[in-house]
Amino acid sequence: MLQAVDFAIEPGQTVAIVGQTGAGKSTLAKLVNRTYDVGNGRLLIDGIDVRNWNLAALRQQISIIEQDIFLFSRTVGENIAFGCPDATQAMIEEAAKAAQAHDFIRNFKDGYQTVIGERGVTLSGGQRQRLALARAFLTRPRILILDDSTSAVDSATEDQIQQAIVRAAAHQTTILITHRLSQIRWADKVVVLRKGRMEAVGSHDELMVRSVAYRRIFEQYEAIEE
Repeated sequence: MLQAVDFAIEPGQTVAIVGQTGAGKSTLAKLVNRTYDVGNGRLLIDGIDVRNWNLAALRQQISIIEQDIFLFSRTVGENIAFGCPDATQAMIEEAAKAAQAHDFIRNFKDGYQTVIGERGVTLSGGQRQRLALARAFLTRPRILILDDSTSAVDSATEDQIQQAIVRAAAHQTTILITHRLSQIRWADKVVVLRKGRMEAVGSHDELMVRSVAYRRIFEQYEAIEE
């Protein structure tokens, strides 16, 4: 349960949500598209309570990429274009290149016409995540939520994906749930959660100075990456 969480995100900002396992990071993200509904308090988008939005209209503006990625038993190209049925092949390939997926797709026997198994069982975790990113880059949502979405890729690929995310973030609001230090440092704002409560909010540099909880989390993340 989340309590005493109160912060604002300006349009176009990138915000990192950090905290220990079970702190409420994913729960907070799922309130945005109403996977869960707020029990107490309000969550506003453009000044309007999300519960007053038309649900379909709300979700059309939001893309969430999680660790457990759903892919269809269709072609690679159709999976990328899901949610954007009018996309041309050139648009699909451009999105795949931005997500660092184009090269491995070309190595498939049938390229973008390769049919993948349901839920992407014929792909590695990193490949599934990159296809999900390509799908998000193609639909260009106003709000992009990345829930540990680069956990299954190596550091070199992650660096390339992050460059693409940075470029995409210039045109949208981005929420990052991550323990990757490079992503946390890059965020405009960091929200620190602990046991469902907001411990601190501010930039990385600000929190390193004034938040003991953030410094502890950051040190633990450093240990994970070493």
